[in-house]
Amino acid sequence: MKKILIALLAITVFSCSSNETETTATTENVIVSGFLNNITALEANPKKGKNPIAYFIAEAKQTADKSERLTKNNIKDLLAEAKDYKHCVITTGDHTIVKITDLENCKQSGSWGACIPFAEGYIKKGELVKQADYLNNIIGRPDDQVRMMFMFK
Repeated sequence: MKKILIALLAITVFSCSSNETETTATTENVIVSGFLNNITALEANPKKGKNPIAYFIAEAKQTADKSERLTKNNIKDLLAEAKDYKHCVITTGDHTIVKITDLENCKQSGSWGACIPFAEGYIKKGELVKQADYLNNIIGRPDDQVRMMFMFK
């Protein structure tokens, strides 16, 4: 009888910790999947009061199919490669996040030296401020800020 009780207790403990892991993983992926499906989901972020862009970056580093630092030297190649992915998100520091909405609708940028696509996203100025414009007008000119491109299939 003791062996049965110990076995049941072990199964219950294992089962509970397994469900907790699944719930945590699901919660952690909410920001990325929400933003990819609808950028306004960032405003309803479950970690309200925190910086949802920073949370997105942390999650995207783990879940993106490809991530790379975006620079003036590699932007043309990365934008060409982005055509093979369903979603492409670019962040600047932990204060700007945009999702490219149309790779074909682009405008030549002298500072980036590439045809820059249209994007939508947010700049965090205390509160999140929604943006919809060509990418270069949202992420700024090339400089030493860390800009990351995350691509998802």
